[in-house]
Order: sequence, then structure tokens, then C-alpha cells
Amino acid sequence: MLRRVPTSLLLAAFVMSSSALAARTDDSTHGQATKPAAGKPAAPAAKGAAGTKTAPGLLTPADAAPLMGTWQIPLETPTGRLVADLVFRTEGGKVVAGVSAPRFPEHKITDITKSGQVITLKASTNYSGPLTAFSGPVRMVLTLTPKGPDLAAWFDFNESGFQIGGTAKKKA
Repeated sequence: MLRRVPTSLLLAAFVMSSSALAARTDDSTHGQATKPAAGKPAAPAAKGAAGTKTAPGLLTPADAAPLMGTWQIPLETPTGRLVADLVFRTEGGKVVAGVSAPRFPEHKITDITKSGQVITLKASTNYSGPLTAFSGPVRMVLTLTPKGPDLAAWFDFNESGFQIGGTAKKKA
């Protein structure tokens, strides 16, 4: 359980752990899936039926076309302002993203889904480092929601252990 870890340290830990994160990014992020009722298999989600939600699906290159490029996300943290860069691109016909910050290398994210207009990026790693006394699993979910020409960006670390938001603006 996280206890009063400054957001900037978690963001830095996330970005600094880029090689470990890349190795541990997965499709099932610890506790995010809905469990089916006991003894019953989960029913497949309806796709486009009237009055039902569609299940999140992988973000396709066609869906990601307006997102391609670099976005800057200014974040006000307890230890000062941090501007993260979020880059969308295609690799091998699949959409990938990269998150970085000044002095921190890019971390590649491949678990990217879309549900309606909301884009969700997920990654996880184990962190142990000099930036904080915290040691253990760090799970990040970044949710992007259209906000005019921009994107409302919401980072959630360790399933509400720590949250921070900002507005992503596309870099010209």
C-alpha cells in the first residue's frame, strides 16, 4: 500500500523504470478486470447493441490517427511542476505510446485500449530505487478523455493509491 509518496517521485519512478516496465507491461492489470458471478462464465460484451456498452478494445491505428504525435501534459505535483511527454506512434502495425519527462527516458506502453472516446494506457513494474523509501509494485493507468482539441489526462497509480491529472495539449 502506498503511503504519502509524492506524485513527482512516483512519476519519476515510473519513467525511470522504463526497461523494467517494458518487460512487465501486460494486458491484465492487477484487479482491473470485472469478476464473473460465482459459477458462471463471463458473458461476452455486446458490440454496438442499443443501450449497451461495448467492451474496451485494442486501439487500432485508424482509431489513433488523431492522437499520433507528441502531447505535453503539465502536472502540478507536491514538489513542483512536471511536464510529461506522451507520444503515440505505430510499430509493426500496432499502436504504441511512450511516456517521458525531463531527465527521464521514454517508457514504451503497449497495453492501450479504447472504450467509446476514452483511451486507457496501462503499465506496471516493481520499483526499488533511490528516489523514495517506497519499494514494491507500481501500477499506472493513464486515462485520456477528449476535451475540445485537448485531452483530459488522469494518472492513477496503484489503483487510487495516488492520482494526478492535467490537460494534454498536442505539440505543434
